[in-house]
Amino acid sequence: MDRAIHLFKNFLIEREENVTTNILDSIDKNQPEAYIKLTKVNLYKEQIKELIHLLESFLIGELDDERINDWGKQVSEDKVRLGLSLSQSVQHFNSIRGALWEELSDLADKINDLSAREILRLGNLVNDFFDGLILTFTNSYTGQANKRLRAQQEVIDELSTPVISIVDGVAVLPIIGDIDTHRARILMEYTLRETKNKEVDCLIMDLSGVFIVDTMVAQELFKIIDSLKLP
Repeated sequence: MDRAIHLFKNFLIEREENVTTNILDSIDKNQPEAYIKLTKVNLYKEQIKELIHLLESFLIGELDDERINDWGKQVSEDKVRLGLSLSQSVQHFNSIRGALWEELSDLADKINDLSAREILRLGNLVNDFFDGLILTFTNSYTGQANKRLRAQQEVIDELSTPVISIVDGVAVLPIIGDIDTHRARILMEYTLRETKNKEVDCLIMDLSGVFIVDTMVAQELFKIIDSLKLP
């Protein structure tokens, strides 16, 4: 193993607890509100330690894609759930990168015979590691955020199309706000399902909450009526 890499790897292993603390302190200093949210996740400190282990494996060429993908998925899930933006998350990586550069600087001070060329090469390896890690995390974060948005949109769609039973066989569908192509499709799908489940024979559409009933809106409403096969 390259001597400089061996020294840096062992330095990180020996100072793992201090490095982890320094990283968390750096995030706390630069983003205190995000730090409060992150520390609510009991595993976040362990995730930082695992990140250091990933770097150690990367330095000696033993980092496989599965480990880094698993790490990125878990951390991105936590950050999406906590409501941290992608921009905030990338800033965390910059804080972590900065803390590790400080460790590299400390190593240079401790080991006097390490050349500037060797320190620069180690620094480039740290940068390469984080560049790849940020890309992996960003892809995972985007997927998790989109999944969460779709789930939230589904809830909103259902709440915005309530079929309310009045008496046996009779229900009302209050429609509020604008109707576009997407909402018309949701209205049709949800209304068909709910009228069938509730055995509705007569459905009353309440349009008092629709500001404008133009030709397009009327056409979409007639499509719903036709699909229900109701008079």
